[in-house]
Amino acid sequence: MKTLVAGFGNLLLGDDGFGAEVVRRFPVAELPPQTELLEVGTGGFDLVLKLMDKYDRLIFVDAVKRNNEPGTLYVFDPTCDRHRALASERIDPHFTEPSRAMEMARRLDVLPAGLMFIGCEPLDCELRLGLSEKVEAAVPNAIREIQNLVGAYAAQ
Repeated sequence: MKTLVAGFGNLLLGDDGFGAEVVRRFPVAELPPQTELLEVGTGGFDLVLKLMDKYDRLIFVDAVKRNNEPGTLYVFDPTCDRHRALASERIDPHFTEPSRAMEMARRLDVLPAGLMFIGCEPLDCELRLGLSEKVEAAVPNAIREIQNLVGAYAAQ
């Protein structure tokens, strides 16, 4: 089973860079075989092109605004009806957000069957480098969630 972990976000917009930062800090040495990381940034087209390599599982990592405490992590299946709106509530409304990249991949028939989303509540997405303190503290927790997911996938 091939798994791709894709981190979305703009590193120049504070907490919007959460997904990209998680992927950048992921301990590559701890990746199970058949698992790859992709720092998508704001280039969802790159993700769609990468998915043409045929993956079985895709884990999205991104900032998600739900008006909860900054640093709150959300782990969910974005194809579940009750979570569809959460997956599309992106901070930066650029075209290549995860939900739109997912739709493009679906139309091209390259979207993996297994999808999971790890999101983090941002404090803000202002023009600045670096994550806010609470979102920064959530990065190791997100890495652990990814490790748990890819570990479970590898055991299947």
